[in-house]
Amino acid sequence: MRVRVKLTSSLALATGTFLVALACAPAAQPTPQSGGPQEVAQPKSGGVLNLVQTLGDPPSFDTHQESTGATTQSVHPSHDNLVRFDWFEPEKIVPDLAEKWDVSADGRTYTFVLRKGVKFHNGDPFTSADVQFTLDRVMNPPKGMVSPRRDQFSAITSIETPDDSTVKITVKRPNPSLLAALSQGVLPIYDKKWIEAKGNDIPKKEINGTGPFKMKEYIRGVSIESERNPDYWVKGRPYLGGVKSYYITDPNTAMAAFRTGQVVMHSLEPGSIKQIKDELSDRVGFYPSEGEGFTALIPNSKRKPWSEPKVREALNLVIDRPAFIQVLRSGEGTVGAYMKISGAWGLPQEELLKLPGYGKDKAKDIERAKQLMAEAGLGAGMDVVILTRKLQSYIDTAVLFQDQLKKIGLNGTVKSYETSEAYDLIRKADYDLISWGFGYSLEDPDAVYGEFVVCNAPRNWGYACTPEVDALFEKQSQELDIAKRQALVREMERKAITSNAMILTHRSIGTTALYNYVKGYKPHAATRNNQRFVEVWLDR
Repeated sequence: MRVRVKLTSSLALATGTFLVALACAPAAQPTPQSGGPQEVAQPKSGGVLNLVQTLGDPPSFDTHQESTGATTQSVHPSHDNLVRFDWFEPEKIVPDLAEKWDVSADGRTYTFVLRKGVKFHNGDPFTSADVQFTLDRVMNPPKGMVSPRRDQFSAITSIETPDDSTVKITVKRPNPSLLAALSQGVLPIYDKKWIEAKGNDIPKKEINGTGPFKMKEYIRGVSIESERNPDYWVKGRPYLGGVKSYYITDPNTAMAAFRTGQVVMHSLEPGSIKQIKDELSDRVGFYPSEGEGFTALIPNSKRKPWSEPKVREALNLVIDRPAFIQVLRSGEGTVGAYMKISGAWGLPQEELLKLPGYGKDKAKDIERAKQLMAEAGLGAGMDVVILTRKLQSYIDTAVLFQDQLKKIGLNGTVKSYETSEAYDLIRKADYDLISWGFGYSLEDPDAVYGEFVVCNAPRNWGYACTPEVDALFEKQSQELDIAKRQALVREMERKAITSNAMILTHRSIGTTALYNYVKGYKPHAATRNNQRFVEVWLDR
């Protein structure tokens, strides 16, 4: 591996009955292609897949503790999971480093049989100790490490390794989301021996996985490149000679790189879709989906006046959600909620529109918001700072918040920071309000609420706590009846949204554009689960 730093630079129901059906999954063949597109041509080897990464440099390479897609896209080609989502059927969970698994009749013991002969990029053999170490690192992070997915594994009581090829996980109660949580692209298996020798921070600086591509070169502010792993455990894979992601944060430059074919895939802004279809429809395919993530304004409940529920309620009432969808997404989006309305768990849109702040009578909402501010002693208004990321889409969102908050006397100043600096301020709770776009890897109540909402969730950046939500979270997490769990989750949604810990605005409907000569790839709604490119090849 060569690292060169340049200082200047230009599941719906998958977590319910489906997982029960997969409980005794058979061993997968070394070259799994179930559900994949039927390619007419024979796959070709070689070539570099050139991509654009619009979020800029990752704050680190450690996907266990980072929550930005900037890290995932940079490192995912180099890693494998215990189990994973199928590349071509995103709702399906299939073997990965575990070749098969079994679930006990009472749903409390998961036994995984691991593949033999797998090696990390540095030559260390992969064993059950690495799985145990990885999960323990995520569940019980060492001092100084933040683990965003920590609470998704709170049901686990023990992890045993009877031998090098067997892992036995025991849970304190039935946990229908466990396999899905293990399948997320943000939870690859790490090398225990390597980390124990070099220290817990080594994954922040170096990449050492078992995946199809090895880290080749990282140039800060420019690109990250990986090359084919000749010792990859899947015979004949990957087809590609390498993957290279260019860090291009300027939207116009990124679009130009795609239009000219310098990069082969791009997430299109709504306003550019027609132009690209007119120009490139004979060479490019288009894949629309409701993304897994949401945009929000987060008040810091550790500070006054945001600790006052009336003030947070006023924030919620003043926000014009349709304006965010129209101005920022050209009308392509849905009103904000934690779970997407097109999925199995979300509230139907007609129910969302009945919640405070979501209705059509915005004039009435604003009057009530002003009254609440006066009751909180803020009738004269105040100056506030809105923290966001130094990316144009984030700044545009923050400016729209700034404009709407003026209606209740909150005079906002937008301050944008590079990703790593923004995260540092957030982790120190050194802010008034955050304007942010959140993404996640799994459309599952345990995953979303465990990461963002419950009282001690790692990304509950507002620090507001609603005990009723936590009680519902615990109850739904162990409910095996899908209909009953769905009802509990929807009640949890209502209470969480109206607690105003986060002021949710909208969820985007995005379109991924992909050049037709790129074969063996299907975009997932949760892009972080399908960026390994193990089956991808270039037909040219």
